Amino acid sequence: MSSDRLQPFQIIFAALIGVSIPTVVFGRAVLAAIVALGVIALLTDRHLRQSAWHQLREYASHPVGIMVIVTVLFWAVSALGSSFPLRSLEAALRSGLFVAVGVMVYAALRTNPKLHEISSRVIIAAAAVSVTVAIMEMTVLPELYWVLRLKGLISTPLDTELKSFSSLIVILFPLLTLAGWRAPPAWRFWAAFAATGFVVLAWHNSNRAALAGLLGALLVSAVALFVRYGAKRVVISAVLSVGALFAVVFLWLSISRSHLSNVAPENDWFFPVWLIDFQRQTIWAHSLEIVRQAPWFGIGPNTINFASGANKPLPGNESLHIIPAHPHNWFVEVLAETGVFGLFCLIAVIASCVVSLLKDFRAKGNANLISAMAILAGYWASGLFNFSYWSSWWQVSFVVGFVIALASPPTQKSIPSQSVK
Repeated sequence: MSSDRLQPFQIIFAALIGVSIPTVVFGRAVLAAIVALGVIALLTDRHLRQSAWHQLREYASHPVGIMVIVTVLFWAVSALGSSFPLRSLEAALRSGLFVAVGVMVYAALRTNPKLHEISSRVIIAAAAVSVTVAIMEMTVLPELYWVLRLKGLISTPLDTELKSFSSLIVILFPLLTLAGWRAPPAWRFWAAFAATGFVVLAWHNSNRAALAGLLGALLVSAVALFVRYGAKRVVISAVLSVGALFAVVFLWLSISRSHLSNVAPENDWFFPVWLIDFQRQTIWAHSLEIVRQAPWFGIGPNTINFASGANKPLPGNESLHIIPAHPHNWFVEVLAETGVFGLFCLIAVIASCVVSLLKDFRAKGNANLISAMAILAGYWASGLFNFSYWSSWWQVSFVVGFVIALASPPTQKSIPSQSVK
């Protein structure tokens, strides 16, 4: 089909998928609506629909696909023992549905390089607009935020309202880097503008989870470069630069947050409180206590805030529950809610994806593979400190961003071995 003229629904599909993630600035429901419309456009076009179903059937028999199915089945078993079985089952099944949608989007984007080009250009434009809107709302025009959410013309300054949006830097930064890498100079400028804007936004929101995600993405990228090219000068410089950045960040945190030791309750904290606040460490400790209630299959997906004792005041910060809504750590949350079996399956899926991507990058050196690895690492690293694993908008943003990067067609913009000295 690569030589065929694009059909209207194909263009609509590509544009909607490209614009989807940046629209979180206008609300999470907007993301859901746009992705749903994109999938409808995909299914409306016969060629895209056939490619998507074929890829979905093929993926279901792939080792990683089989592991995803097994993981969802284990989570469904966990849901059967939940105090809220329908809530748990819905959380488990929709996670599998999002993966299936991702596979279909990936297949559709791969049918024609022009479709991916449309998505990439739309991502650049939408990210530039959305991050500009967000920075204006955070600084000089908070009224815009409240008006767009139908709250009226309110001048109340924003506090943490855009912190979730700034977390998308771990997904959009690698995508913008890849899109700019492949785009003409004018588009490259706007990609750099949008990426810089997200850095400013994350910094303005003091989003340390996003910072952790970016560090994770850089670390995995450095490992990928070493796996492909070995100990060459450019690679060693990249690895040392990442190591130096880690050291600078840790030094900055230890200095800027040293005062937290004075407000934390007396305890033998596992991590220094300047690195991880005592509230999170307390929440994690209580969550691990809940694991003992059902160690093998867990208490049921998306129910930890309803567990016994979850509504007790958090010591040292009594305004919060000891499990305020979720543990702010996907590892702890999945372990408590789906047990050892559920967590093991999820980690097996993640590890398989990383190994597969590393092997492909070592063999081919395509830039899209390192972008996909950066998104993968950024998502799971930041997820150790931020949203509930079962948060739909966060899962959808990751899946869509990951498959857009993965579907990028190989071009002369890959990274040849001979270019690395």
